Amino acid sequence: MDYSDNNLNTSVTVVERCIIATLPNDITDDDIKIGTSRILMIANKSFIKGAILDFSMVSVLDSYTFMALEKASKAVSLMGVMVVWVGLRPGVVSALMDLNVDVTHIKAAMNLEQGLKVILDA
Repeated sequence: MDYSDNNLNTSVTVVERCIIATLPNDITDDDIKIGTSRILMIANKSFIKGAILDFSMVSVLDSYTFMALEKASKAVSLMGVMVVWVGLRPGVVSALMDLNVDVTHIKAAMNLEQGLKVILDA
C-alpha cells in the first residue's frame, strides 16, 4: 500500500507489516515532520512491526538533520515499532563519524532487503 503525498518528497509504503520511508536527497524540515507524523499515523492505524528509513538517495546528512531523524526514530520506537536505517552511503557515514555523532543506538542495515530481514526476524 502506498501512502505517498504530492506535497511531500518522501515516499511512504507498507510492505510485510513494515513501513518503508524513502528519503529524498534534499530532505527538508517539513519532510521530516510530515514524514514522522505519517509514519506514526500509519503505525497507529495498523499492526506495523517495523519502520525502515531508506537513505539510499541521500548524499549529504548534516548533524541537525541527523538529530531530527534520530528524534523521529525515537518517537516511532515509543509505539513499539522497530526502526532500521538502510542505504547509508559511505560518504554520509564518514561525515557522521567526522561530526562525532553517537550512532551506537541506531539499528542499521546495508540495504532494504537486509533491513526487512532484521525487522521480520526480530
